[in-house]
Amino acid sequence: MPGLYWKSKLLAAGAVLLLGSAAHADTIVLRSARVLTMDDAKPEAQAIALVDGRIAAIGSDVDVEPFFKDAKIYDLPADALVLPGFQDSHNHLIWSATQGKNVDMTDVADAGALRDAMTPALAALADGAWLRADFWDNGVYADGSAAILDPITGDRPTYIESLDGHSAWVNTAALKAAGIDASTKDPEGGRIERDAQGNPTGLLREKAMELVSNLLPDYPESQVDAALQEAQAEAIGYGITAIIDPSTEEWMLKGYQRADAADKLKLRVEAAIKVEAGNESPVGSVIKLKNTYTGPHLEVTSVKLFVDGVIETGTAALLEAYVGSNSSGELLFTQEELNEIAVAADAADLQLHAHAIGDRAVRATLDAYEAAQKANGKRDSRHQITHLELVDPADVPRFKELGVIANIQALWAYPDTYIVDLTQPKIGPERSEWLYPFGALKEAGATLAGSSDWSVSSMNPLEAIQTGVTRQDIADPDGAVLTPQHKLDVMDMLRAYTVNGAYAAFDEAESGTLSKGKRADVVVLDKDVTKVPATEIASAKVLLTLIDGEPAHEGEGLPKPTGP
Repeated sequence: MPGLYWKSKLLAAGAVLLLGSAAHADTIVLRSARVLTMDDAKPEAQAIALVDGRIAAIGSDVDVEPFFKDAKIYDLPADALVLPGFQDSHNHLIWSATQGKNVDMTDVADAGALRDAMTPALAALADGAWLRADFWDNGVYADGSAAILDPITGDRPTYIESLDGHSAWVNTAALKAAGIDASTKDPEGGRIERDAQGNPTGLLREKAMELVSNLLPDYPESQVDAALQEAQAEAIGYGITAIIDPSTEEWMLKGYQRADAADKLKLRVEAAIKVEAGNESPVGSVIKLKNTYTGPHLEVTSVKLFVDGVIETGTAALLEAYVGSNSSGELLFTQEELNEIAVAADAADLQLHAHAIGDRAVRATLDAYEAAQKANGKRDSRHQITHLELVDPADVPRFKELGVIANIQALWAYPDTYIVDLTQPKIGPERSEWLYPFGALKEAGATLAGSSDWSVSSMNPLEAIQTGVTRQDIADPDGAVLTPQHKLDVMDMLRAYTVNGAYAAFDEAESGTLSKGKRADVVVLDKDVTKVPATEIASAKVLLTLIDGEPAHEGEGLPKPTGP
């Protein structure tokens, strides 16, 4: 999961909930600004009325006037824009939020900064506790080894996870705790980095990470619950009203369920469960969790497959070898294993949500989805492939043919240091012309769903929307452009975060457009992002986020409503 990590700041404005219960006390009218419905049957309006959590009317002021009495009326700025609530279709919300309480490696680029980051945390740890750190950018500080950690951490076992989630850096104490030494074989789908003598260095790739991570104790519930509330407030502050959490474990589902039971889970969460090669009855275990963890805002819907790794470490699966290497990476499943899981999940009416970075991984996943379709018959499965950093041109039309959703992280599609220094040299100029081929997928008729992969990158949809349109660094609007042939337009990106997000979650009957009768999940921006220069899209601010017709975030500059 490459891309520059932009540490998101928790927005200052908190959630605001309406508690009125009398008739029409829950009526809200938004007017005076452009309403972009994302509904082809009625694309634009001037006003919208929300009653008891539903869209009651949408159209002109005259159409909405019957709801003015006893309504809270927001007279919005004329240049504001009203949209359906944003849907982030790949967001590790509870996991990333909980990890965010660990030692933060975001700005660590040398041994001195490493010591400064870890020393206070070491002093605060209870006896026997592990030191945990996250957001290590191995593109900035690539010298990860136990020899660097040991003088700082001593005999305290230490586990540091990389920003992209595909590498871990551990100390000697952690290696000993896991029994990893020169005789330890690489696990299937993983790699233990070794020195010239064959001794482990302290760097673990992909499945090898689990040799140590499986020893880590559970997070305290108090840490999980507090972190979830902070991250949810941030998401809502960005106008997000629903997410797909693409790789949940049971402790995460418990956290979501606790919040839902306490009426503190405001976002709608569709969850996927990770399964791996060799798991016993993988689909049965997902169904068991689906039946156990459910609530008004929580549902388990999908099987998550990590099909390969990432290009930067040479673990993404490519059709041709990496430049200067005989290796083309490897799949984390055999094709037979992928097919078997896909057929079984599809037969059980579960979605499939696959991480595929390299072009060979994308092809293998499409082959598995095609196998499921042949075995079970064609149905409205809406299986997804996420990331799609490199797609072979021959496979682009297959997304439409198979009804597969392309789940994209548009914020990654610009020439940052990952792309320029790590990715392009590994795949060469010809293949680099097919990096993040969102435009080609759109032209071939694929459905694109927008997402952030938070916390790998910012969860602000407006930043992703701008980057998808410009393919440039937001901080450098005059800078280089990555593969301009794959640009999208602003409406493509808005659809990806609204209509198509709802479609990806099988929720289009309830959300995704501002249509009469649908759930009143709405975002108001302070500027019309379809009319400003593309380089200004990300500077728009959220004035108001409504979930079920209740203000959950009120931003600076929002006019006070009139009425009760």
